[in-house]
Amino acid sequence: MMFSSKGEEGFDLKKWVLGLTAALLVGLGTVYYASRDAKPQALPIDEEVTKAIDETGDLLVADPYQVFSVNSRTQRSKQILQTSQPISGISYTGDHTVVTVYNPDDPKAFKGLYVREKQGDRFLQLATPKMAPKYHYVFGDLMFVSSADKTPQKGGDMTRVGIYQLKQHKWIKDWLVPGGVEDVKGAGKDVYFVTSNNAETSSNVYKADIQSGEWGKLIQEPRRYPLDRVSVDSNGDIYMMISQRHKSEWSNKIYKFNAAESPYELMNNFVSNTKPYSFTMSAMQGKMLIDRFDAADGSVELEKPLALLDLKSRKQLHLTWDHRPVDIAPIPADNRFAVLGEDGAIAFVGLDASEKPEGEFQLDNVTDAREICPKR
Repeated sequence: MMFSSKGEEGFDLKKWVLGLTAALLVGLGTVYYASRDAKPQALPIDEEVTKAIDETGDLLVADPYQVFSVNSRTQRSKQILQTSQPISGISYTGDHTVVTVYNPDDPKAFKGLYVREKQGDRFLQLATPKMAPKYHYVFGDLMFVSSADKTPQKGGDMTRVGIYQLKQHKWIKDWLVPGGVEDVKGAGKDVYFVTSNNAETSSNVYKADIQSGEWGKLIQEPRRYPLDRVSVDSNGDIYMMISQRHKSEWSNKIYKFNAAESPYELMNNFVSNTKPYSFTMSAMQGKMLIDRFDAADGSVELEKPLALLDLKSRKQLHLTWDHRPVDIAPIPADNRFAVLGEDGAIAFVGLDASEKPEGEFQLDNVTDAREICPKR
C-alpha cells in the first residue's frame, strides 16, 4: 500500500512541511538580524549633565556602574551615566564620550557601548553582540576595541579585535590576534596592544593603524615572556611591563622597545624594576608614573604605592600616598599625571614631584573606583 501526502480534502503534506520550514527559517533569521543590528536605544540627559561633560568637566571617573564628570579645579563632580552592566572602559574626547560595558559572569547580558556626541542630549546604547568590549581607544570617530572573550583555534586561543565607526554605528574591520589582549594604549592614529602567550604564539606587542586598519607585531622573534602592559611616551618611545598581575620570575620589570635592534631581545632593553610590586604604568615627557599597589593581594598596604621613574637616568622615586591607587592618566597639557584611588580619591603628580601627590580631593559616593581619564 502506497502512502499519499494528499488527503481526502486536498491537503498536501509536503507543501505544509515546506511552508512550516520556510516560516521557521524566516523567524530565526529575523531574530538573528534583530540581535545583530538592533537599533540603538536613546538615554536622555539633562542640561546639567550636558554642561558637566562639555564645559566644566576635564576628567572622567568610573566605578563598576557609574560614570562621573569631574572638574579638577573646583573639585566637584557630576554623575553623568549609570549602567545596568559592569563598566569595562571610558574615553573622553572633544567629540565623543564613550563607555563600554559587559558582564563576565553573564554572557547573555547586554554588552556594548554608551556613546554621546558633543553637545548631544543623550547617550546612545549600542549593542556589540559579537564582542564583549574590554579595552578600547578612541581617535576621531573611530574606536579600536578588544574582546574580553577568547576564541579557541587549532593553534591556540585567539582574541577578536576590531575598529568601530562611532557616528555610523558599524564595524569597519575586525580580526583575530593570538592569545589574549592584556592592555591597549593609543597615540594619535596608532594603537598599541599587548597579547599573552598561547599554545603556539609568544606574547608580543602589536601596532595597528586605526584609520587604515593595517596591523602587525613589533617583536619579530619573541620569546615566551609574559608581557602584559604597554605605554607610549610623548616622543613615541614604547615601553613594556611584565607586571605583578601574573606572578613569575619576570614580574615587576619594565623594558623599552628598540625598533633598530633585529632581532629584538627583551633582556637587552631592561629599564627598571618596581619591586616589590607593579601593576600599571604611564609615560609622559621622559617620566613614567608606576602604580605599585599589588591588586592580587588586597591585604597588602604600601606606604609609598607610587613610583616616579626618570626614563633617561633610570632613577626611581617612591611617593607617599594614603590611598590604594587603581589607575593613572597622563595630562600632557598640565605636565602632570592624575592618580585615582580605590576609595574615590584623586590627586596629581607633577613631572618633578619629590615626596607625594598634590591637589588631593575626594569624590562623594564613590567607594570602588576603577578608572580615570582626561578629556583629549
